[in-house]
Amino acid sequence: MVVDVVTNPSLGPLMELLSQTIEAIIEVAITSKNVLIKKKSFAELSSYLERIIPLLRELNRKEISDSEGLENFLEILHQQTKVAKQLIGDCRERNRFYLFVNSRSIAKRIEDITREITHAMSCIPLASLDISMGIREDIDQLVNNMRNAEFRAAIAEEEILEKIELGIHERNVDRSYANNLLVSIAEVVGVSTDQAALKKELEEFKSEIENLQLRKDKAEAIQMDQIIALLERADAASSLEDREKKYLMKRTSLGNQPLQPLQSFYCPITKEVMVDPVETPSGHTFERSAIEKWLAEQDGHLCPMTLTPLDTSMLRPNKTLRQSIEEWKDRNTMIVVASLKSRLSSGEEEEVLHCLEQLQDLCEQREMHREWMILENYIPCLTELLREKNGDIRKCALVILCLLAKDNYDAKVLLLLVTI
Repeated sequence: MVVDVVTNPSLGPLMELLSQTIEAIIEVAITSKNVLIKKKSFAELSSYLERIIPLLRELNRKEISDSEGLENFLEILHQQTKVAKQLIGDCRERNRFYLFVNSRSIAKRIEDITREITHAMSCIPLASLDISMGIREDIDQLVNNMRNAEFRAAIAEEEILEKIELGIHERNVDRSYANNLLVSIAEVVGVSTDQAALKKELEEFKSEIENLQLRKDKAEAIQMDQIIALLERADAASSLEDREKKYLMKRTSLGNQPLQPLQSFYCPITKEVMVDPVETPSGHTFERSAIEKWLAEQDGHLCPMTLTPLDTSMLRPNKTLRQSIEEWKDRNTMIVVASLKSRLSSGEEEEVLHCLEQLQDLCEQREMHREWMILENYIPCLTELLREKNGDIRKCALVILCLLAKDNYDAKVLLLLVTI
């Protein structure tokens, strides 16, 4: 788009500002075509700005500047166009994953720019200015269009962002969840789903986070660290060797003996370790299903510990205790997984079968348990058991191998290497 703008220093600072603003709008219209995200939103914003140019050209041609409302409009338009240029620059140059997880914020900034300009335009005294009726009508229509404009994340983007939030909240999401999430983000932002490409993009994303920390943008950096921690569970984030090294360091630091649960882990009603602990206003914690059943069966709806009135609406998740319980379970399970391996070579059929049944149960519980078995190098041991005479042992070993290989590229490669 080419606009014949002639800057005349004798016209004063306002006309100079007007000419600069036209040039800035043209630049925004051109550069917005190369953003990496929110292309439609930036195109819509650029379209609105370009529709203002006829008004600016006529003001420039007729040297109209004696209006307080017009002066305010030009200053705001110039400032918001500069803001748009900066935002477009970020969305052209920064990491795609970083831009995606900030897509709501980017949409909000585009909307804020639009609202500021709309408000400024509505204050222009069009009726008192020497401009054509056609331009007045166009500006009136433009103000209405911009006032009703909404900029939001697309449905597909919003679904992925919600999955990210869920993954952060539910700390025990498995690797396949992170894998699917990483691929979904890559597909939306136009990155190849090849492992090497995903790893490269993720590394660049982490570099962006480090820059945030250097700039001391702490609130955003903390949020991004949580997202990184979630995505790093994906296969593309690290090699099998890296994961194995990290796992063995953690497992070695735990010792060899499982820990007994703390007294606070037990529900006062069931006398068992809690899974979904909830806290009452008085500070007592119960297993959710147990306290709900208790209150449903008691006419007075009283707390079993304090005998004070209690309703299910008053219960709140005890997230800190739940996390402690889950960490305790993970620690003990990791020790169990490591200890069972040596017992598979005991030669005692009954013990071997018992160990295999334990391993199968752990495999079926969580994807993380399967990952630990792979990192403990169980695959060669299990493959060897396929040669046993005992059919139950062979069957159980085969089931576990199938579970380990399901949706796990590394396990499939290891199985292939063992069987060659």
